[in-house]
Amino acid sequence: MSILLSTNAPMTALAAIAKTFPDTSNLAVWVLLSYTITAASLSMLAGDLGDRYGLRRLYSFGLAIFLLGSLGASLADSSELLVLSRIVSGAGSAILAPVALAFLNRLFSGSEKPIAFGFWSASVTIGVVIGPMLGGWMQALGSWRLIFPAAALPAVIALIMLHRLPTFLPDQTPAPMDVKGITGLAVLPFLTLFTVTEIGNLQLGTIVALLLLIVSTSVWTWRHLVQCPYPAIPIGRLYNATWWRPSLLQLIIRCIFIAMLTLLTTYFHNLEGESEYLAAKALIPFCLAVGVASLSSGLMCKVLGARTVLIIVFVLAILGLSSLLSLTVSGFRLQDWIAIIAIGLLVGNTAQLSRLSMSSFSPSESMRGAALNTMIINLGISLGAALPSLCRSLFSSNAGLGQELNATQLVQVLHADIMILLLLSALGVWQVLRLSKDQGASSPATPNP
Repeated sequence: MSILLSTNAPMTALAAIAKTFPDTSNLAVWVLLSYTITAASLSMLAGDLGDRYGLRRLYSFGLAIFLLGSLGASLADSSELLVLSRIVSGAGSAILAPVALAFLNRLFSGSEKPIAFGFWSASVTIGVVIGPMLGGWMQALGSWRLIFPAAALPAVIALIMLHRLPTFLPDQTPAPMDVKGITGLAVLPFLTLFTVTEIGNLQLGTIVALLLLIVSTSVWTWRHLVQCPYPAIPIGRLYNATWWRPSLLQLIIRCIFIAMLTLLTTYFHNLEGESEYLAAKALIPFCLAVGVASLSSGLMCKVLGARTVLIIVFVLAILGLSSLLSLTVSGFRLQDWIAIIAIGLLVGNTAQLSRLSMSSFSPSESMRGAALNTMIINLGISLGAALPSLCRSLFSSNAGLGQELNATQLVQVLHADIMILLLLSALGVWQVLRLSKDQGASSPATPNP
């Protein structure tokens, strides 16, 4: 819950943060991306450490690091300290998310697993639903600085209740740590997301240099993983569609989710002139749709199968996004509210994709599988946060997320965002149709470990 709150609660305060530190360009987007990029880059390291030190011990470290970063962000007196604190929070998040998934994968099996992941999704749902409201409320109470400690309160509760988790002792004979592989998997997401986010502010020569660096790092990392006897990622799994197809769908949906939150917040705050609190309040229908879908996803997938459910929600999302292409400066219509609810139903089904992708890993490999899944999730969130900044840069180099655009420019940016999300949704439908019916169904019941 704290991870999701720390991801989306600051969105309603991005303009206020940018005004607090006006000398730092593109600060608003980096308040979001410094957190998610760090979480994505360090996920595989967390997976390796979980096997070496045990799940509960690593979880306690993650909680402490996360809380330290949240406190630092609240007290930051400069933009540099704010971004650094968000990086620290992201490091804690990189530990917490895969450990939670690893616990689930070890504790539940068979027909219990879809329901278990559905309940896990409930905590995510609460973060999704109340995150924007929390950010707007804290801003209305006094300052954006209150957002970060408020978002960290569930982590404080988790720290108090830590003793109730099972121990799950570490592997007594862990394989050698793949330092090169982990380093490559940490550098690559950062380079890619930095380039996507800043491409509108970079010279052509710098862009070419970064692209060459990304390609060379990708080739080097892949070759190393193939040749290494104990790679950071079991490379053979990546060729298996039972892993990469649900993971690709997870990335697409997470990207759509964060992009939609940013798009809607921008629309209500900048175009309709709402305060941070009222802009956050306007997001309730979207967030509630995500919540309802998350809470019911386990049961729906158990009855209909994940494949059928995903086909339905992707089609609804495409219809909704198509409707939003007619959005104008005159304000939201009834059909627009129906459209964002349809998109919310798609976003609420990501937990079952985590279950499907992690089915490629045995219980003893839960931490490694969870770390890889978490990296995919954070990549999707980071791309979703970078997308609005990229679209804005096409219209003006000074049009970062914290800057206001005129009504015409804003609508053009929103339409560009929506077109990209439509293309991603079309790719999602294609991949869902290629899911095997067996993979999309609930796994047969097996004895609990």
